Amino acid sequence: MKIKFLLSLLVASALTAGAQSQGYKDGIEFYKAGQYDNAKTILNRTINEPSTDQSLAYYFLGQVDLAQNDKAAAKSAFEKGVSINPECGYNYVGLGALDLLAGNESAAQDNFKKAQNLAKKDAELTIAIARAYYNADPVKYAKEIRKNIDKARKDSKLKEPAIYVLEGDMKYDAQDFGGAAAQYEQAITFDPKNPEGYVKYANAYFRVNPKFSIEKLEQLNTELPTSALAQRELAEKYYEANYWNKAAELYGKYIQNPNHFPEDKARYSVLLYYGKKYDESLAVANEILAQDPSNFLMQRLRFLNLADLKDYTKADEAAKSFFTKNVGKTFTTNDFTTYADVLENLGQDSLAVVQYELAVANDPDNADLISELSTVYTKAKQYTKAADAYALYLSKIEEPSSNDLYAAAGRYLNAAATAGDNAELRAETASKGLEYINKAIAEAQPNPLLYQRKARLYIAGNNNQPNQESVDAYAQMLALLDQDPANMDAANKANKLNMYKEAYQFSYVYYGNVAHEKEKAAEIAEKLKAVNALLNPTQAAE
Repeated sequence: MKIKFLLSLLVASALTAGAQSQGYKDGIEFYKAGQYDNAKTILNRTINEPSTDQSLAYYFLGQVDLAQNDKAAAKSAFEKGVSINPECGYNYVGLGALDLLAGNESAAQDNFKKAQNLAKKDAELTIAIARAYYNADPVKYAKEIRKNIDKARKDSKLKEPAIYVLEGDMKYDAQDFGGAAAQYEQAITFDPKNPEGYVKYANAYFRVNPKFSIEKLEQLNTELPTSALAQRELAEKYYEANYWNKAAELYGKYIQNPNHFPEDKARYSVLLYYGKKYDESLAVANEILAQDPSNFLMQRLRFLNLADLKDYTKADEAAKSFFTKNVGKTFTTNDFTTYADVLENLGQDSLAVVQYELAVANDPDNADLISELSTVYTKAKQYTKAADAYALYLSKIEEPSSNDLYAAAGRYLNAAATAGDNAELRAETASKGLEYINKAIAEAQPNPLLYQRKARLYIAGNNNQPNQESVDAYAQMLALLDQDPANMDAANKANKLNMYKEAYQFSYVYYGNVAHEKEKAAEIAEKLKAVNALLNPTQAAE
């Protein structure tokens, strides 16, 4: 695809209202939305708060345990709930659910009866019983499920939203997503503040119509501005829909809610980074690292933010720490290339090369990355490696263009021209360059630049001395240049006088010193003199 700290006064004031919390009720909402770990975290976090209905909280803790198949923990939670308040019918529903899973239908019915005697027309409790049957075996207990749904309809006069949520879940499980969404919509209709209905509706519809799902969650946030679930779900949907700035803004509000989760702050730092709010993202990353120095993601974000802030010295320090403290962990291609950019900006080209080599090793089929490695080799004056890397790049793309081939020939020209006394390397790299330039000539429209590069490759491969092949290539270049008189017009800023001069200079040396053809050398000398006069009219006059 990948949290604001010390915000401006304007943003900070906007977040103040979000610092409120629904306490344990947030945990219930997360449970109903199917986010069991989050539900458990909040319920345990708030269990001893004065505003918490502990008996009800233990019921939902038990339900979380049931969902996670920890029956012993579920039984303990339900029994605690009963001991705290024997008049709370929900914990008997939980115990009955355990009886059903144990195959003890009679005991389950007794517990369900106890629950209903405590709240005879509580339609939501009745639906909890229906859900217990559904979770145990929807086929075996189809009659009991329907009986309890019908009772809830009658007792609530069709207005209990839990009815429609359960029916929506049943349709969702049957992969009738449209039907499920319709039922969740009904739940919202009867209770505009029903977070479970909104969230499940949004999840059912998101793949089909992300915009509509987001609008529903925006509506929920209006109805329940302090709900942690409402804030988090909308922020997540913004994130999934690539609305980075909206996601970051809402996460900034959400993390002021006491019922946010530690990982949410890290997500916020990432969103700020994607939104190019590097100072803010860095501040959040540093805040998290102050509490958790080993946080891998935040170590990465600290280094990346410093690099984008162009604080290269600190970015270098952060990168060294990031890589050395996390040996054995998985690094991304971007980790390596970003560090390479930092090192380049610090004038450490040779070290930048190492990072690009690691990047390519991490992503060996990434043609663009290999092309970048070739460029980095060139900057570091490692010309042979630059040429070979570019050749590898061409092997990774389907149809190299004539420009690609011309560039490859240029890389090998650099390698040959800088081979020094290594005659074997000089000849080998020049030969490879000639292969590419000949392919380019065969594919491209006639262009004097192609023949100039070809001539230079012959010269480089011949110990920087002209030979017959180079002179022939220059002759082909000159023939193309001569087709346009403007190329020899000194008044024309686009003239090619220096190309003429180069061709005549090497041709003069060849005919005068190598081929010993004096007349030809004298003829070319006159042409060279004429070109020099055009290039330097003042000197020619003198």
